[in-house]
Amino acid sequence: MANNEKSSNTVIHDTICLFVITLVAGILLGGVYMITKSPIEKQEEKVKQEAYAAVYSGAEFQTDKDVDAKLADFQADLAAGKVKTASGTDLSDVEIQEVMKAVVDGQDAGYVVTCTGKGYGGAVKLALGIDGEGVVKGIQIMDCSNETPGLGQNSSNEEWNKQYVGMASSLDVSVVKDGSGSAESGTINSISGATITSSAVTRAVNGTFLFITSLSE
Repeated sequence: MANNEKSSNTVIHDTICLFVITLVAGILLGGVYMITKSPIEKQEEKVKQEAYAAVYSGAEFQTDKDVDAKLADFQADLAAGKVKTASGTDLSDVEIQEVMKAVVDGQDAGYVVTCTGKGYGGAVKLALGIDGEGVVKGIQIMDCSNETPGLGQNSSNEEWNKQYVGMASSLDVSVVKDGSGSAESGTINSISGATITSSAVTRAVNGTFLFITSLSE
């Protein structure tokens, strides 16, 4: 009987100790999160603003409630697999995170967009600047850290991603491996050894094109 009581007391003691350890660990993690949350958010905002300035030079950026409302509906359709390119490419992995108006000299001049496509190791995040005619003015990869170094991470190389500059939103952009890519034909030369990443960026661009086109419908 005494052994049973001792065993029961041990279990209770161990349970209390585990609870206290878990509680303290949770409080510490919560504290670390609260301390680091603000600096991380500020850094992310800084990176975004720098990317927007790079892809649409000389513009100011403004939110628009009507655009935001349309984006919410469009993103829901994307996630549900209801949005496809003219050639039938599935864009359900694409996320358009933000669309802001680009304003130059007080006039609406186009849009800047943050969007992602699913790459080899995770989401590839990019910023696009698109003028009033629906033509890409600039592109910048904001995050490709999940992609393979020396392969997919080369998507951040300006020499590669500038292929999208000059492409119109009326195009159905695709990736080619034979080096024949051109803005006029809407084809992108794949990154050597990283077709998945190349396709991820292209799907994100195509999703953005379809949304921008929908704004004028």
